[in-house]
Amino acid sequence: MQQTAAAGRTGVLGAAPGNGWRAAIVVGYVVLTAGLVALAATQGLLGLAAGVLVAGFIVLLAVLGSLKTATLTLMGAFATAPMYKGLAPEGQQITPTDALFVVGFALLLPHVINRRITMPMSYVFGVSGIAIFGAIASTLSEQSFLSFFALVLWLIVLVPLPLAFALWMPSDRIIELLAWSYVAGHMVSWIGGMARGGVTADGRYFGLTTHPNYFGQAAIMSISLLLYLLWHYKTPVMRAATLGAIGLCGVTILLSGSRGATAVAAVLVLMIPVVERSAVTGFIFAITGAIFLAALPLVVEVGSGTSAIDRILGQGSASGSNEARTNGLESGIDRFWHSPWFGDGLIDLFDIHNNFLEVAVGVGIFGLLAYLFVLFAFARPLFGDSRYRRLCYAAWTYIGWGAIVPSLYDRGVWAPIALSVVAVVTTTAGTSSEEGDGEAADTDSDVPSTTPVAAPPGV
Repeated sequence: MQQTAAAGRTGVLGAAPGNGWRAAIVVGYVVLTAGLVALAATQGLLGLAAGVLVAGFIVLLAVLGSLKTATLTLMGAFATAPMYKGLAPEGQQITPTDALFVVGFALLLPHVINRRITMPMSYVFGVSGIAIFGAIASTLSEQSFLSFFALVLWLIVLVPLPLAFALWMPSDRIIELLAWSYVAGHMVSWIGGMARGGVTADGRYFGLTTHPNYFGQAAIMSISLLLYLLWHYKTPVMRAATLGAIGLCGVTILLSGSRGATAVAAVLVLMIPVVERSAVTGFIFAITGAIFLAALPLVVEVGSGTSAIDRILGQGSASGSNEARTNGLESGIDRFWHSPWFGDGLIDLFDIHNNFLEVAVGVGIFGLLAYLFVLFAFARPLFGDSRYRRLCYAAWTYIGWGAIVPSLYDRGVWAPIALSVVAVVTTTAGTSSEEGDGEAADTDSDVPSTTPVAAPPGV
């Protein structure tokens, strides 16, 4: 017992308090922090700001320890994910969100490295196929380097990101924090965009993102996470707050002018009675939807320009967008038939505006089949018995969204999808039945469970 108590009081570096190690550690952190700030100050104002941030992070690590610091860092990653492209310098593929994910999981690594996980065979088969056929297509491509680079970015969101969450298996409380961080990030993007003038010439809002469609994308991904939280909470107050957040996200969809986001949100609402297996639930959401539709004229007037409803009716920039999408699809189909079996590389795919056709063009028909297996692995648990199954609304949202907007390795969508791997793993393991929905015991700790996750592979 004495050994256990002493172990519980150890600091970040494993030294027990009450001896000379504590003083040495504190002095070391102070010296390192001061040195970083002084060194950064020689690089100008930007360098000084970076030095202060790094120094502050080191202090946070010293005070809170690696696990809590990792959780806060990953909350930062989720908060920045809705607008991650807008936070990066123009033309840069590596963003602050990426850095936060890397640092957060690096801090978690020593705590989870010995855990075991077993992913469903559909996922293993899918990512293996993407890697193999992506490598073949990139090798045959006229721009091999660029294609391989895109393949690496794609595989990062498909493999390390979900597997990191699978190893971690965050508690219910941490899942809540990550989900609300994403939603809060979208709201900050909205407010910050209005302050910065983030509105197009025809009145479409884009927040702190780089395009109104990405603003709408963040809104529907936020709704997918909020649908999990809606059934996770048991108190009327929290459910009302969650419904309010869903309503605000609905407003941002309209202000974005994104017809695709509007359609996906509508389909999500229609899916709810099927997923929840309840006609009463469907009726309640139908009434809520009717009230929201009745308020649409007021919402549209809040926006000074073209709303999503207007663009669905063909007004504003809708006609030009339709023409661009049609041309992109026709060009993509032509490229696919030029090399249907192995593709012609993951290059110049953006204008196709359809993830499935992009994959077929880039890595061929076999690569597309592998991609569908990956999507199946993330989407199937929604109709299973895991109490985390509603996290998989994110995967279904992405399936619909990906049919109209290019987003193969978009971190704004893959952050919520990666979190849904908790449902994938628990479904594969055959644990966490619906009967215990929202009733998990001892899951509010900020320290992840140390129980290994192991299960027989399955599809």
